[in-house]
Amino acid sequence: MNTAVIRRGFSHFTAGIPPGKPVALLCVLALIAAPATRNITIQALSDAYFQVSVFVAATLAGLLLFEKIRRQTLADIVHKHQQWRVLIASALGAVPGCGGAIIVTTQYARGAMSFGGVIAALTSTMGDAAFLLLAKSPKDAAIVFATCFTVGTITGHIVDKIHGPNFLRAPQNNNPDILSEIPRENPLLAPFYKLSILLFLPGAIAALFIAAQVDVGAALAINGMDWVSAAGAAAALLAVVMWTLNPLSDIRLAATPHRPMQRRVVDTTNFITFWVLCGFVAFEIFNEYSGIQLADLFTGWTWMLPALAVLVGFIPGCGPQIIVTSLYLGGAIPFSAQLANAISNDGDALFPAIAIAPKAAVVATLYSAVPALIVGYGWMILLE
Repeated sequence: MNTAVIRRGFSHFTAGIPPGKPVALLCVLALIAAPATRNITIQALSDAYFQVSVFVAATLAGLLLFEKIRRQTLADIVHKHQQWRVLIASALGAVPGCGGAIIVTTQYARGAMSFGGVIAALTSTMGDAAFLLLAKSPKDAAIVFATCFTVGTITGHIVDKIHGPNFLRAPQNNNPDILSEIPRENPLLAPFYKLSILLFLPGAIAALFIAAQVDVGAALAINGMDWVSAAGAAAALLAVVMWTLNPLSDIRLAATPHRPMQRRVVDTTNFITFWVLCGFVAFEIFNEYSGIQLADLFTGWTWMLPALAVLVGFIPGCGPQIIVTSLYLGGAIPFSAQLANAISNDGDALFPAIAIAPKAAVVATLYSAVPALIVGYGWMILLE
């Protein structure tokens, strides 16, 4: 009887939530509960929060605040400057996150963007993995962003010259606005939004000291307890719980702009926190218990890594791409593979692209493999 009550309560608790999310949360809790993985998971939670989450929140808040001050969305910019559409599309794709590339895709379906613009955006976008690289290695991020933007712009112009702007554009009988439909909000989330925002400020201050190689945990320890790391782990776990309870799927998080700025910042940060945590935990557990260092595992296959990274880039969603970036930051794969993946991957933007213009989406992501392989292997041969 108690089991039946628990099952009914769990079903009510997860009503309207994408089914994979509760399973993911249970896996995280199981890793914390298991003695063999507890310390690794707690440290990964803390690292994810201080090294990535607070910087993601700051970046997103800055972008959204810019839109609010200008009273002009990224979509408005695309619509008003058609003569620069490929350049604008590439710039939107290069913006960290998937929102810019999704805007380009929807504008293509509505007739305001060329097919070359779609190629430019999907080539230049690194998706949410950009936040991780930006937070952990700004210099590498600058190189990747500049390269992706340049390659995306050139590729987009070439494709428009070859195929014309309306290549593969379907009749406008679809409804791109379906991506903007907002599911009913989970009432359990409401009290946690303000808490998340309040936590970001002290979290950002601590993160800046940590980035400057200051041991904040040791400096503020009480009775030998590192309360800073514990607080960061708790904040990251809160982010994972909020991500679980959110009825918005990962793609809707990126594709639904008509929500309060505070919630857009928190929701997107929570999603990225979860996937960064997956990458960190997987990397550390493998190194700890396999007896093999990932960097050593790939040593004999270095020449294949850019091609493998391109194949991973074909996988829709940002999760696999965040894991690739985690491998690069951990020294497991070379920069050429990171660069190839950044060019070939479309992040979450591929989901609405498939829903809105499936033929164009498939062709565009396949086309992006060509510059990805050229740049990836070019970097390997010339600079590594």
